[in-house]
Amino acid sequence: MTDDAELSDLLTLRLGYLVKHAYLELAALMAEALEPYGVLPRELGVLSVIGADGAERSQNELASAIGMDRTTMVAVIDELEGRGLVERHRSARDRRRNVVTLTDAGVTCLRDAELARAEAEAAYLAPLEPDAAQALTDALRVLHRAHAAPHAGLPLRAAGPTDQAHCAAAAGESSGT
Repeated sequence: MTDDAELSDLLTLRLGYLVKHAYLELAALMAEALEPYGVLPRELGVLSVIGADGAERSQNELASAIGMDRTTMVAVIDELEGRGLVERHRSARDRRRNVVTLTDAGVTCLRDAELARAEAEAAYLAPLEPDAAQALTDALRVLHRAHAAPHAGLPLRAAGPTDQAHCAAAAGESSGT
């Protein structure tokens, strides 16, 4: 009989399992680290892009930069604006455009929450040597960029009737039917 540890080790051979559990563990650390600042990780991402380079960006431009749908971006900006972290206003360069900028409170929140985020990430990566931690981050960045575009040249397809029949036949064979 196989014990739970052996079954768990078997699953750690699967990339999807490892990525999912790494995400869940890091997300829990991030939520805890950002809780004192009253922001969620995705809100911090939005604040980071708004404050990145001083460029004026509309909600649509922010959504596009982050890879968030426009409806969700409106809700996130509404929430951040309601807490006094961002404001919407007419662009000084083009009065036809509405842009989103950080308030003074948003600048402070971004600065402090970014420090907490960096500390949480460092704590998560602490079991790795610094070179390995950097290599992991670099590899994930490469994968993200490669797959960020829809279908990014990958041979993706949904399971069709043939696949379902094959699985059903295989299940029947293994059960002795």
